[in-house]
Amino acid sequence: MKKAAGYFQDAAVFVGGCLLFGASVNIFITPGGITMGGFTGISTTLNSLFSTPVGLFIFLLNLPLLVYETVSGKGRSGVVKALMGIAGTSAATDFMAALPVTYGDRLLCAVFGGLMMGAGGGLLLTRGYTTGGSDLLAYIIRPYTKGLSTGRLILMIDTLIIAGASLIEGSFSGILYSFAAVWCYTTAFDKVLEGIGGAVLAMIVSERHEDISLAISRRLGRGVTLISSSGWYTGKQGQTVFCAVKKNELYMLRSLVRKTDPGAFMIVTGAAEVSGTGFRDG
Repeated sequence: MKKAAGYFQDAAVFVGGCLLFGASVNIFITPGGITMGGFTGISTTLNSLFSTPVGLFIFLLNLPLLVYETVSGKGRSGVVKALMGIAGTSAATDFMAALPVTYGDRLLCAVFGGLMMGAGGGLLLTRGYTTGGSDLLAYIIRPYTKGLSTGRLILMIDTLIIAGASLIEGSFSGILYSFAAVWCYTTAFDKVLEGIGGAVLAMIVSERHEDISLAISRRLGRGVTLISSSGWYTGKQGQTVFCAVKKNELYMLRSLVRKTDPGAFMIVTGAAEVSGTGFRDG
């Protein structure tokens, strides 16, 4: 019963996130002439020039990245979730193209379009789904760059797309509206994912602590500390896995632990502040 409820919640979040994403594109982003970053920005620019379907081109542009990820063999289960997220948002975008549009203030389109899209993307990522685009591209090319974080790569890619679209359309003022929309997007995205805090601490007790540590290191790229421990009741000596992850990574962490050892004992608690490699500096 509990498992069925979990599947229902997962499906509800997936559908809600896709609908919010599709509605934002059709009600605010496209009618307002706003260029977002990533493949959504490229697709809306193509739509304004050639009236091509936005959702279809979001999917087609992401397809080569998904194929590369599958062929490279890096996290194939993650590719399935990415494919579902991209296909769902693409389908919702084209399905909702008949929605009434907002032709009012361009700034309001940027603000509300960015907020709605960010909320939809954030909801999807809480369940492990992604919308692809510059996030997936940055993840792929990061190993080939020197000293650039994923966040900086995403910012660079989005900036190039926004600047290029503005040059093509000959609207330099559009850059300002686009960056306003991107700021609203990232704000809503972070709030949905993180709320007030940005990270959590996890303690995992399992006889398969080595396998769990390896999975966390490979799939999440997070450092792990093993703490010697002993069970009072059983008297067994063992290792407790201790690690800090961002809240948007918590769903993936739970999935990795359950897959590796369904009987693992896991405690998750909030972290007031986490600094260092992979988190904010200082």
